[in-house]
Amino acid sequence: MAVANRSARLRRLASALTGQFGLPWGPAAIEPRYDDGRREWSFEWPDGPTVAQVRRAATTAEPEAAEGLLYRRTLSAETYALGVLRITIAADAANRDLASPWAPPTAVEELFEKTKNPKARGREATIVANIVAMSKASGSPGWGGEAQVICDHVAKKGIAAFLVDVELTPVEALTERYARGDAERAWRRRMAPLTPLEAFSAVQADEQPSAAAVEAALALLPELHAALDTAADRLRARAASSEAPPVP
Repeated sequence: MAVANRSARLRRLASALTGQFGLPWGPAAIEPRYDDGRREWSFEWPDGPTVAQVRRAATTAEPEAAEGLLYRRTLSAETYALGVLRITIAADAANRDLASPWAPPTAVEELFEKTKNPKARGREATIVANIVAMSKASGSPGWGGEAQVICDHVAKKGIAAFLVDVELTPVEALTERYARGDAERAWRRRMAPLTPLEAFSAVQADEQPSAAAVEAALALLPELHAALDTAADRLRARAASSEAPPVP
């Protein structure tokens, strides 16, 4: 059954929802589209609210006009870069193959499916900007589009390649300088640092450490002391438990 004035009602609805979700007007707004071939209406928007949120708001506000409406949230290049960054960093530490864990665009879309307004936090923003810029400079999008280029480029280069102008923590700076073998590959692929003890020991073993390396190692002392104190407490507890008389 045809819905009276559906085109006008959906356009008003899209405008109302754009305001309701605080989206800027223009390319980021919710856009109503009609497919003549399929005779289907859809709402499309980049990033922003989730599909579930827009669907719920639309059916609540205009249940008749929104019946059969399709919802498509696209993701920006920055959001794909953020997703592949987080997925790669969180990859299983047991993964020791030489290639970076590969996160396809569909994995990023699944990661953010229930996330409203996915945004980079802190230094993530700098890494994300580097991923986008360096991926664009790597070549034309090709068959898979920009999202595919971003995912492929991160898999090929590893996260450490995108740390330009990113401030590293002391243990990360020492990892970048001293990690070798599997540890170096884990750092390059996933930004997985050495443990504080490993990093401190690497500086100790260096016969001519730089002043920056010594300073970074000394910055780890509070963390090392705390870890040793915790380990000592656990050993004391185990010893006390083994010496306790059995309960009758």
